Amino acid sequence: MPRMNFPSVFWSMAFIVILFSYIISGCEKNSISNVGKPTGALVQYSECKNTIVGKTEIDITSNNLDCIEYSYDVKSNSLILKHINAGFNCCPGKITADISINSDAIIINEKEQEAGCHCNCLFDIDYKIENLISRSFKIVIVEPYRPVEEDVLEFNIDLNVNPSGKFCVERNNYPWNIK
Repeated sequence: MPRMNFPSVFWSMAFIVILFSYIISGCEKNSISNVGKPTGALVQYSECKNTIVGKTEIDITSNNLDCIEYSYDVKSNSLILKHINAGFNCCPGKITADISINSDAIIINEKEQEAGCHCNCLFDIDYKIENLISRSFKIVIVEPYRPVEEDVLEFNIDLNVNPSGKFCVERNNYPWNIK
């Protein structure tokens, strides 16, 4: 039986270990698992729009419309959502949202800390969804002051076809549609 010398066995094994490590590390860099799980956050919200002065009509979506503007950035896998004319109490304390993301839906459940005043008004709220793969989703906004007889703010988007857009529903009840 031929006898192998120690240095040649050692270098052969070392080469195999290095080659295997290189292959594994190369696979990790290209793996979709490095994208991460999608996460969403409320980024900021405006003051009560009923009290803001100095805006021009060009800046404002009609107050009888409850809208979502969206924009997807393919480079960062981020979806920016702006809820325009979200109805809350005039003194909501802190506005928050629970955001759930699954394979086919993004559901945003909007909340306020308190109803501190005897009035309601409209706010604009910005959200950012990160680590989102470009595909079709249903967007659903659960609003605390939506009249039950009016449509839910929900719509379908295909980020591969339309990476940006706007969807609105008409509102006829207070705090919307104030003249």
